[in-house]
Amino acid sequence: MPRTLQENLAQQLSDSVERLHKDVEKVEFWASAVSGLAAPVPDYDPEATKVARYLKPGRPPRRRRRRRAANQNGQPDDTKPASA
Repeated sequence: MPRTLQENLAQQLSDSVERLHKDVEKVEFWASAVSGLAAPVPDYDPEATKVARYLKPGRPPRRRRRRRAANQNGQPDDTKPASA
């Protein structure tokens, strides 16, 4: 059954409005993304970091020590590790 001219125009108008809604959603998404990227980077405050609560104020962090060899005399050990 053929459609009337009024039905065709109504369908095209409905499709156009639907495409417009999708385009508006895309524009809103990209506008919020760009505005989030345009915000300045906050200043660094070492006292506000999560690591700062583990350090004493005004004292540099401890240096890590290197592990010693498995045997104390520094000679290579001929035994194989358990994972081998």
